[in-house]
Amino acid sequence: MSLATHFLKGEICQYNLNYCMGWSFYILGCIFVISIIKANPLKINYKENSEKTLLECIFIIAGCFLVTIFSRCICYKKNREFDYVLEDGRHWQDTVYSN
Repeated sequence: MSLATHFLKGEICQYNLNYCMGWSFYILGCIFVISIIKANPLKINYKENSEKTLLECIFIIAGCFLVTIFSRCICYKKNREFDYVLEDGRHWQDTVYSN
């Protein structure tokens, strides 16, 4: 399965260590992004309260989008192809699906 196929047509959840790590990273990453943006460690001064809310929402959505891409990459595992040489000299290829 190619990476593009994995992103668009892959399963959302499997009983697999990679998916467990990906979901854990996703949940903790989103919590971290939201808490950092809400805490405002750079002490950015906003002119209006509505401007603050809009910018916080944009930063939260962008941060969670990046976390989503990284966590989906954690779930990806490339298939390995093996090339075997048979006794009569012919080659036989086998694809091992890791998920």
